Amino acid sequence: MRQLQQLPLVGLLLLFLIPSQLCKICEVKFQDEIKNMEEHHDNPLTNYYQLSQDVLALCLFNGKYSAAEVAKFFTPKNKNYYFGGQFSVDTGAMAVLAMTCVKRDIKKQVVKADDKTSHKISSHIKFLVKRILSEKRGNGLIGNTYSTGEAMQALFVSSKYYKERSWNCQQTVDTVLKEISRGAFNIPIAAAQILPALMGKTYLDVDKDSPCVAGGDRNGSIVVPAPVTPSVTPFPIKVYYSVVINESFPTSLTVPKGSVFLDVMKAAEEKNKTIFGFTMEESSWGPYITSVQGLRANPQDRTFWEILSGDTPLSQGVGSYVVHDREHLAIRWTHY
Repeated sequence: MRQLQQLPLVGLLLLFLIPSQLCKICEVKFQDEIKNMEEHHDNPLTNYYQLSQDVLALCLFNGKYSAAEVAKFFTPKNKNYYFGGQFSVDTGAMAVLAMTCVKRDIKKQVVKADDKTSHKISSHIKFLVKRILSEKRGNGLIGNTYSTGEAMQALFVSSKYYKERSWNCQQTVDTVLKEISRGAFNIPIAAAQILPALMGKTYLDVDKDSPCVAGGDRNGSIVVPAPVTPSVTPFPIKVYYSVVINESFPTSLTVPKGSVFLDVMKAAEEKNKTIFGFTMEESSWGPYITSVQGLRANPQDRTFWEILSGDTPLSQGVGSYVVHDREHLAIRWTHY
């Protein structure tokens, strides 16, 4: 999972619970983000996911924002939709939700926009929807397990931009329910991101009668995984772990079966703190890594610590991903 995406932020759901006067905070933050982009090669202070949240919050709570700025900075060609060359589905989805809200404000004449601006925003939505659909996997997930919920929301509100046969919504729902039964959404923030889509709702609270959730049994159909009682003395497994910056710093370790990625990092740190020392912070997604070997992730420099199994980036965080015997693990200093 991208460590940057786990940075602490005021979640969108929380915004629904606070007084609308706090829109002033979002207004200031949005303008600070825009100013930073203008001065630092299109790099926001945080990331485009948060920038989209700002716009969506301002739109939903009648805050002040410029549709022209949205049209200018949310162009799909912007590098901030990509991490390490990979399109970020959840970032694109949040942008679609935000711009859909803006389009509705334009239609209701809540916010001023000329025809050119309105057309640009529609074009941005259409392009991002196409990119989101291009990330469909064979089992119905879109991007990865954790980006699927917001991708579903984006597709709910943008159905006019794609053909019905382009997405089998029911297949996506069925796969998500299987992932739930495996414990994939045990973290509250992960559950909060998938729940609206499973209820046929979005952060805009539209499309309540989405076809793929209107029918079928949605009450009591989710199988709750049975609690697992760990053995008193779990047998050890061997893993290979590397810190990758400009070069690779490898080691092999023995950890108890059932250990998570973070346990491996702690074991490596005990072995050699100079090479494997790290710092972390807690967030609603669990712990995320802020530095390794004293090298800190910095959104201004578009850098983050990426965790991998083999050459594959992991969608789960360091506190959630359970490692396997003989697995090759790495944490890599990455630019996006």
